[in-house]
This record gives sequence, structure tokens and C-alpha cells, in this order.
Amino acid sequence: MKKILLVFGLAIAGLAANAQSEFKPTKGDVTTEFGLTGGVLNSGFNLNEAGSLLRFRYFTQEKTAVRLGFNLSSNKETANAYGANGETGNVKRSETSFLLNVGLEKHFTGTERLSTYVGGDVLFGYGNQKDSYSNSNNNFGNPTYINNVSGEIKGPSTLGIGLRAVAGADYYFTKKVFLGVEGGFGFLYQKDGKTTTSTTVGGNTTTNTSNSAGNSFSIEPSVITGVRIGFVF
Repeated sequence: MKKILLVFGLAIAGLAANAQSEFKPTKGDVTTEFGLTGGVLNSGFNLNEAGSLLRFRYFTQEKTAVRLGFNLSSNKETANAYGANGETGNVKRSETSFLLNVGLEKHFTGTERLSTYVGGDVLFGYGNQKDSYSNSNNNFGNPTYINNVSGEIKGPSTLGIGLRAVAGADYYFTKKVFLGVEGGFGFLYQKDGKTTTSTTVGGNTTTNTSNSAGNSFSIEPSVITGVRIGFVF
């Protein structure tokens, strides 16, 4: 009877140990996460980094993860203009942006539910915009019909690159679901491109190209995603 109880006790202990190890991700697991906003009774979800990134982690080992964040957005809008006799014109606006970060995390032992880590990211961003107008002036908010006038404005495009170091912690309050915080320190360089303007009046076209608006360089600490909730799958 004692042997049976001993075997039963060891089996229970083994199951408990396995259950504890399942809180955290293991090799081959993928995580994704969302920022939390609001209070306990009025919570909301945002994408990471001020709503700009979908972010994932792939655990190549139990304590090593590859980070990937990205966002691709494209917006197109049209505003119509009308003449006194029913003539039509329009202004069209399009904007495209792409954001990417790739990085690596090193996790520490922590506890059965708490996982602390450090890591780093390489950042890349690109954006472009274009306005075009036909039988109208270039006023997207309130276009006016003007016969036989058209044009196009391309740019300025924006290119950004950066590096940052990160540190954070994840707490697994249930199996493979966690709350986390993360901060970083890094630099970002951003450059604006040229703007090309083409105007056609009565069939005659003129084209002008303006110089770059300039560039910016910043080094600063940041809270990358406040409090976030994440899932392992």
C-alpha cells in the first residue's frame, strides 16, 4: 500500500511540475501581444508602439526569441468638386507607409511565471504620399471646380532607420497568457525626400522639384508598449 501511495505521489508531483513548465513558452512557440488601455472595468486593446505595429516573437530556444514587428498601411481618398452647370472635378490623395523592426531577446530564468529579458531591435520605416487633381484646385478639404486645370504633387517621401536596446518582463498569470511591460533606449534617423509638382493649364505642363525638407536624429529612452497582454500559440 505504501508503494502504491509513493508511486501515486510521484505521479502527482510530476504532473504538477509539467503543469508549471507550461506557463511559459518553449522552443518553437510563437507569441503575439496587444497594448492595454483604460481601467479594469473599461479596458481596450491597441496595437503595439502607439498603434503602429503588429508584433510577434518566435522562440528558437526556451530562453531565446526572435522579434518581428511590422505594419503596412495604404489610404486613398477622393474629394469631388462641382461646377455651376453640373461639371465635375476631383482631388485624389494617397498615402502609403511601411514599418519594420527585427530583433533578438535573451530571457532569464526568473520564476515559474515571471520571465525577464533583454534584447535589441533594428528599425526601418518608409512613407510616401501623392495628391492629384483634375478640373479643380488642389484643396482636398474644400476643392473648387476649375475647368481645364490639373496637376500632381508627389512626395515628400520619408525614410527612417534606427537601433535600440530593450528590457522587459512578462508575467504568465495563466497557461501561456501573460501581462508584460517593456522599455527601450536607442536612436532614430529620419530623412525627408524631394517633392515633385506638375501643373497643367490649358494643355501646358510645368514641373518643379523642391529640395528635401531635411532630416532629424534623436537618441532617447521610451516606454515601447506600456502594459500589454500577450498570448502563446
